[in-house]
Amino acid sequence: MKKKKLSLFLFIDAFGWEVRQRHPDFLKGLIVDSKPLETILGYSSACDPSIISGLTPAEHKLWSSYFYDPEHSPFTWTKPLGLLPDFIFNRGRVRGRMSRWVKKRCGISGYFQLYAVPFSQLHLFNYAEQKRIWEPGGLPQGRSVFDRMTERGIPYYTHNSDFNDEQRIESLHAHIENQSIEFAYCSLGGLDGLMHAKGNNHPDIGKLMNRYDAAFRELIAAAELYYEEVAWYVFTDHGMHNVTGSYDLISDIQALELKWNQEYCAFYDSTMARFWFKSENARAKIFQCLENHPQGRILPDDELKKYGVYFVDGQYGELIFLMNSGVQIAPSFMGIKPCAGMHGFDPADPDSKASISSGKPIPESVTGIQHIFNLMLSELNLEA
Repeated sequence: MKKKKLSLFLFIDAFGWEVRQRHPDFLKGLIVDSKPLETILGYSSACDPSIISGLTPAEHKLWSSYFYDPEHSPFTWTKPLGLLPDFIFNRGRVRGRMSRWVKKRCGISGYFQLYAVPFSQLHLFNYAEQKRIWEPGGLPQGRSVFDRMTERGIPYYTHNSDFNDEQRIESLHAHIENQSIEFAYCSLGGLDGLMHAKGNNHPDIGKLMNRYDAAFRELIAAAELYYEEVAWYVFTDHGMHNVTGSYDLISDIQALELKWNQEYCAFYDSTMARFWFKSENARAKIFQCLENHPQGRILPDDELKKYGVYFVDGQYGELIFLMNSGVQIAPSFMGIKPCAGMHGFDPADPDSKASISSGKPIPESVTGIQHIFNLMLSELNLEA
């Protein structure tokens, strides 16, 4: 006997509108409607919580991964590691193992990576995504679709972050066959990783999209076999830019000869630099250095408010500097060398646009990634 309805929300990380346009055969014959979506300034750490809650980062309180908070840092115990030479920890495999160890030691259940944050400075920062956001109670503020489904007793599937893409799809397929769910949110990260390594137009992207195409067709067919009604959406959180150059912004700031953690502190993301000030001297010097910088611009409060990433208390930085699109900060606290592809640039850029496709018409009101939340509630017959 068929179960009544299944809502499938299939997330391909970084499957932006420009990339979507270059692969017109993806789910050809199944897609009824497809459109670009506005993204949010920042990274998946900001976008994903907005998708599942309908809130801006300023509302759900998750933006970049790290923020200055030495008094409450869970990493104070790592301070002695800062005495060791950086080259020991700068290897990818070593950082990966260290990330798993630090995550377990700190009791973090959310997505966690050390990236290239120097151990000599890690103890000055707190980590935003302490809890796994794909579960009830995962957001610091606000309620997600998972909170609402749990409250209503709606059985659902969400991906296991320890699984690779193939395992996640296989697991979802099993849940569909068992008719054990009414809703699925499955996030796949292979495309994002591939474009970081090879850029947004490499031939290998087409091969991966063909594999996704075949897997999604099987999922949708299985859902239609076991459920009377199937609503499905394929969407993403942001696009991907090709990296056209890199710039050592850290050296520019260090040349000002300000005292670290006495006059200022900074976190250098891949596309943004965020600053906290302990002296007006530091504020003035850094502002002067960056206000007419050829590699980027200081974001005014009005623009931060427009993007929903203005924090009154300066939690994620009192001054935000955004790099020119395509130019990556390298070295940064996220990586020593530049990638071939990167996201987190100006949301207005075509390569920043997200995308959504479906086997049914998409409401005109869905124009930004945070509106996917209302789509999910609508398919679940839940009120916003």
